[in-house]
Amino acid sequence: MHEFANIKKALGASWPYWDACKEAGLTDLVLSASGSDRARVEGFDHPVTNMSSYSYLGLDQDPRIVRAAADALLREGTLNTTISRVRMRSTLLDEAEHGLGRLFGATAITTTSGAAAGWSVIPLAASGVLTGDTEPLMVFDKNAHFCLNAMKASAADETSVLTIRHNDVEELERLCVSHSRVVYVADGVYSTGGGAPVVELRRLQEKYGLLVIYDEAHGISTMGPRGVGWVLEQLGELTENTIIVGSLNKGFGASGGLVLFHPSLAGGRVTDMLLRNSGPIMWSQRINTAGLGGIVKSAELHLSGEVDALQSELHRKTALFDSLIETGQRGELFPIRTVMLKDEADAVRVASGLLDEGFYVASLFFPIVRRGVACLRVMIRANIPDAEIERFHKELNRLCV
Repeated sequence: MHEFANIKKALGASWPYWDACKEAGLTDLVLSASGSDRARVEGFDHPVTNMSSYSYLGLDQDPRIVRAAADALLREGTLNTTISRVRMRSTLLDEAEHGLGRLFGATAITTTSGAAAGWSVIPLAASGVLTGDTEPLMVFDKNAHFCLNAMKASAADETSVLTIRHNDVEELERLCVSHSRVVYVADGVYSTGGGAPVVELRRLQEKYGLLVIYDEAHGISTMGPRGVGWVLEQLGELTENTIIVGSLNKGFGASGGLVLFHPSLAGGRVTDMLLRNSGPIMWSQRINTAGLGGIVKSAELHLSGEVDALQSELHRKTALFDSLIETGQRGELFPIRTVMLKDEADAVRVASGLLDEGFYVASLFFPIVRRGVACLRVMIRANIPDAEIERFHKELNRLCV
């Protein structure tokens, strides 16, 4: 009991800080005109710049994607299909997955969310059907996202599960030596900053047959040529022993999630496995019609290379931020920065003061980060004006004195 999660204990440890956030007005904010760069928040007489938005390229506001979503809905005449996709699917779903497959150079299957993508893949991997019917040792990076860690108990019903220190390639190699098959579960780009050592992990993949499942929720669109992500930029192309799950609702600017895998993985039967036995994909839920229309258009914009210019602008904004504010991620191309503070109360105080000045920024504490650590998570966007980044620095500096 409580070997892989202890919800009651985590709840008890985190609720005082959540309550403090609520008291300070940092949760339950209601937006109007949320489609603009500076949203209106009920109860405030000034607009608020969201410094913790994961729309890194601003594509969710691109009028072409918005129009494509609306046009798809009107053309199809229905918000949803009303049966599991394993039995019937729309041509629009095929079009969306074909476009994603072309972009990423892989077989692409869409899901309702990035979390559902992880839910779909990890239990299958634990069962051994992706590793030649050999039940693998499932190894999770300590900093893997909550949606991946939530699958530990399900994976443990199939095989052995371990958690290792963040980016500990040496320990992972020792486990590869002592076990016939190993599956490693990690983020490509971590939601608290930094990325996976993809090149070092590829060495283990080639030497030991390690299967790696990457969550690229924050890497897709923000990194790599045409927005293919951090992992594929490092690999060059998707390998047979690499699976990528991710979000189409962040940098990609559309909706839902996806699973990417090599067409020859598991004898070419992975699509059938996902459709028949994966849970979230085999059930009746799917990305709705408007979301699929947005995916088709966003994939076109990525394939055209247009997002490369947005990426360059994002990296320029990130460099500007780094020139003003010291963080542990300074100099990285990843668009996430964590501003460390003394404790949870200090994080709430500073975030509240920033909100008064027209900036929303998320305060992080356990279990999002380890116990005893508190910080602000800043997510930089290509469409934040330089002047706002400079003003954010000024107000942050004033509050942190």
